[in-house]
Amino acid sequence: MRTSILLWSTLSGIILGVFVDAALIGVALLFSAIAPGAVVRLGQRWLGLLMVTVLAITPLVSAVLGFLEGRLKTN
Repeated sequence: MRTSILLWSTLSGIILGVFVDAALIGVALLFSAIAPGAVVRLGQRWLGLLMVTVLAITPLVSAVLGFLEGRLKTN
């Protein structure tokens, strides 16, 4: 019982992180439509690496938060 609660909470955290990533990509696309000149600056390598890192870390952080929430539910 406890393991399933922890797994489901962690999985829901990962799913929530993927939704946040989708929202961030949507905001970036909206920003590129509003200010097309800024897209040229986004082509820089370090900024692209930073964006990929943020998109990769977001589901991981939300998975940890989901796991901690599951631990609170089981206590």
